[in-house]
Amino acid sequence: MEEKKIYIYQDFKIFFTFFLFWISIQFGEVVEDLLAYVMVVSIGILHGANDLLILSAKEKIVKTFRKNLIIYISIIVLCIFIYLMSPFIAILLFVILSSYHFGEEHLGETIHLNFLFNVVYFLAYGLFIFSLLFYQSITDVNTIMIELTGATFTKLQIESTLITSAIFLFVGSLYLVLAKKNELKLFVKEFFYLILLFLVFKTSSLILGFAIYFIFWHSIPSIIHQIEFISGDLSKKNTLFYVKKAMIYWFISIVGLLILYQFVPQIKLFATVVFVILLAVTAPHTWVMHKMKN
Repeated sequence: MEEKKIYIYQDFKIFFTFFLFWISIQFGEVVEDLLAYVMVVSIGILHGANDLLILSAKEKIVKTFRKNLIIYISIIVLCIFIYLMSPFIAILLFVILSSYHFGEEHLGETIHLNFLFNVVYFLAYGLFIFSLLFYQSITDVNTIMIELTGATFTKLQIESTLITSAIFLFVGSLYLVLAKKNELKLFVKEFFYLILLFLVFKTSSLILGFAIYFIFWHSIPSIIHQIEFISGDLSKKNTLFYVKKAMIYWFISIVGLLILYQFVPQIKLFATVVFVILLAVTAPHTWVMHKMKN
């Protein structure tokens, strides 16, 4: 039954990706970005709002949970400190951690050779996604980068990351097939998925392109796995329980987002505020998800 639900979601994901691909062709950037902000602020932030619940479910011993809570908060404080000391380094760390997190969520159930191989492969996948997106919208990326860091990514840096990550993905995939660890059809399917995402990134705005991947290819699958981990299976009752538990942390995040946008004069783009919020929660969330999956 659970596998059937996953297959249904795969069809749902592809359908909505094509639908939003059509939206990006038919409508202008204002409509695209509005849709993207709604998705990221609702589902995107929600998918990371139950980290403490996951820690409490994993660690039944109160003393151990308190230790993990201290680590969780310390990671957030460390991220803020790094950003204050060097915004550009903080953004690089955000991209690297997010890349690994994207790869682990998308491929973690199918690729499991050994720790080192998995880390490199997952990281290469995520970096390929980011560099593919950035390459198609480099002007918009650098507009946000200037607000966040005062610096920009060069076209050569993005191209080099795109080519390098593609090589690692190809070599890693070839090894897995030749070593008979995974079937060829898995990588053929992933190749066509990447072509679809390339077309989406090419036709959509930066914000919508990011939102399509972040929501439908990452956040919702992550929420499904989190619900199964917390409650045992995916059902309407367990989904409502998950959403209810996440509401308070989601509300705090939204309030923080609005305060940043209204009262920090250096920030003029709403997209910048969204990325600041994601920057603050990505590192601890990645740590929690890694603990959950292992």
